[in-house]
Amino acid sequence: MDMDMNQATQAIPRSTARAVLESLYSGLNLGLFRHSGALRSSVDSTHFVVVALALLGLSGAWSFVLSGSGAVFSPQALASQLLWVPLALLAGHLVTRVLGDDRYLLQVGTTVGAIGIALSVVSGVVWFAVDRAWIKVPALLGVNGVYDLLFAWWALAIVVAIRRMTVSAARHTLWPVFIVALIVVLPAYVLAPEPLWDAPGQEPAEAGARPFSERALYAQPELLRKAEQRLKPERAGVEDLYFIGFAPDASQDVFMKETLSIGRLVNERFGAEGRGVNLISHPGVLDTLPIATLTSLRHALHAIGSRINAEEDVVLLHLTSHGSENHELSVAFYPLELRTIGPEDVRAALDDAGIKWRIVVISACYSGGFISALQDTHTLVITASDATHTSFGCGNAFDFTYFSKAYFDEALRHTYSFEKAFSTAQRLIAARERQEGLEASNPQMALGHAIQAKLSNMANKWSEAAHEK
Repeated sequence: MDMDMNQATQAIPRSTARAVLESLYSGLNLGLFRHSGALRSSVDSTHFVVVALALLGLSGAWSFVLSGSGAVFSPQALASQLLWVPLALLAGHLVTRVLGDDRYLLQVGTTVGAIGIALSVVSGVVWFAVDRAWIKVPALLGVNGVYDLLFAWWALAIVVAIRRMTVSAARHTLWPVFIVALIVVLPAYVLAPEPLWDAPGQEPAEAGARPFSERALYAQPELLRKAEQRLKPERAGVEDLYFIGFAPDASQDVFMKETLSIGRLVNERFGAEGRGVNLISHPGVLDTLPIATLTSLRHALHAIGSRINAEEDVVLLHLTSHGSENHELSVAFYPLELRTIGPEDVRAALDDAGIKWRIVVISACYSGGFISALQDTHTLVITASDATHTSFGCGNAFDFTYFSKAYFDEALRHTYSFEKAFSTAQRLIAARERQEGLEASNPQMALGHAIQAKLSNMANKWSEAAHEK
């Protein structure tokens, strides 16, 4: 009678909600190398499907959160995210054949998925904390080292769980462990799943685009060193203008085009020839220019800081990229994993380089959010939009973003005053946005009292020199 009752109880299908809760509880226990009562009994196909969907949903949620505002869904990543499903079923089938017990067919896969849920929770929390700079990754370990540690934990948890699950039927053989390790664990490491959501600009390179090769990777330090070596020293008694063009998003041509154009303009009108560095992420200049990352920006600023007279010379830093609502600039060159740049990063890089007199121009959506961190009496900060609005002109068809076109290519070609050029650019941008029916971007300027006087004096000298020619 008791046996009949037990059989009848086992025949009752578990609800979906209970299956999810069992999966989470099982994964937590198995991930902590503890026995899990929820998976000791046989599991059905519904339970396995729920585990697979729960893991897919959790992975997608984490990648969406980590990608930030404007995340782009990557449908091709679905195949890599679900690759473990057929592999786990194959492993379960082979374990069933070896042990002669059909219950392992779905039990192996459900165990793998349940532990995957635990891993997804832990790894998501870790990467979120790293992304928010709540924890710092040790230099010796690096991002790849963190990934390897998390993967090793997941792999070991699976091996231990499979051994415990099959020990009664395979006390004198490790075949079930070998099967799962070879068919499930090894492919998961070699073919790591791609994120379901990508940060803006992180989409794979278009067909025909030049990939970021190993050769290009190892060439970066030398390209940066040569760019720094070409910098001319400052001239005693002359207020020199130095320039850094920073285009960190390789997904669209416009950032490269406008940076190169602005560099030429600054050389021609402000006598900065030989006193500039272009940091550009784009396949077209991969062999000639260093890519734009926070690390290369720090190095370039330090190189300029070591050459200038800090009390005399001015540094113009122009940054152009996609911007997010949480006030970060996109840094993207697929398939590299590069960190975004926030206002404090730019301020710290300038401070650490010992640069006193600064002009910082940021052409990006929501770039007004950089002002509070950058403004001081020795700094002019100009942004393409305020902190809550987008700017326009990001696309391969454009040679400039809208703001850079108005400010550099139109206004600064007719004045040596950075302040007056901004007023002109404001009018030009407002007229263009009204004509195209766009919501106003509201470009912003924060002008320190000390640099206002200095730039006014420099503008007079540039104008006099132009008239003498």
